[in-house]
Amino acid sequence: MKRLAAAVVLVVAVAATSTVSPIADAEPVQELALQALSEGAGPPLVMLGGGTFGAVAFAPHAKLLAKDFRVIRLQTLNLERSQPQALPPGYSVKVESAAMIAALDRFNLTGPVDIVGWSFGGLVALDFALDHPERVRSLSLFEPPAFWAVGTNDRAALPDLKAMIELTGELLPASIPTDAQLVRFQCALGNCGVIPPAPGSADRSNWETRRAALRGLSAVSSHTDRLARLQAFRRPVLIMTGSGTVAFHRRINEVLAENFPVVERVEVRGGHTAPVTAVEEFAAKLTAFISKQPPAR
Repeated sequence: MKRLAAAVVLVVAVAATSTVSPIADAEPVQELALQALSEGAGPPLVMLGGGTFGAVAFAPHAKLLAKDFRVIRLQTLNLERSQPQALPPGYSVKVESAAMIAALDRFNLTGPVDIVGWSFGGLVALDFALDHPERVRSLSLFEPPAFWAVGTNDRAALPDLKAMIELTGELLPASIPTDAQLVRFQCALGNCGVIPPAPGSADRSNWETRRAALRGLSAVSSHTDRLARLQAFRRPVLIMTGSGTVAFHRRINEVLAENFPVVERVEVRGGHTAPVTAVEEFAAKLTAFISKQPPAR
């Protein structure tokens, strides 16, 4: 792939501590667009981070990938509006993926692009891809919480999945998440025993930002889809799994891989947070997959 010097173009700041102008609650959904940060030059690579991390989590990856790609990091609405804005009326995964379309349109990216999504960002990317396969060159997913893909028997055998579905069901768009809910959320993802940072400590601000981003994640447990849509998707898909991830995410990834017609699977060292704990490995495996795909048509 041709090596190009990285060039940074700031479209809208996406750091977790950034402030944005309030958007009226009555705004039409179709006018929403995800915030975006563009870096580098080359073929576009669209990245969506995890539900409590957001676009900032992929900043180290962008520095590596911007040598070969124009990296466009998108900020999902649950992060953008974690404080103090209200989520839009009827908030859902579909609202997020519609705002993703608007963001790409603003970059004039209406043709096929490479897309990667992690966790909640992966669920949004998956919904976008299934609705608009003509806009996808390749799709890379790291453990999207596609609860809908797992059947009744699997749910009964996966207590961690039941715990996560119950928890996310509590995280309504108008709720105020608690420290206890963030502790439960992390434990369901394999990081148990977390103690919230003390008020005024150095880590407290980041904790509160991630806690606030839980608001609206009921959209995950209420989202539905059909396996037939996976089976009809003909673009190349990379399913990425943490080597030490929790059982329910491994099972969801297995179901996705069983149903996509054109699919590869890789593992990355670590658990559900492997994209941020194994940055270079994640970026290398992602690049290897994308680089061998044929040109977009």
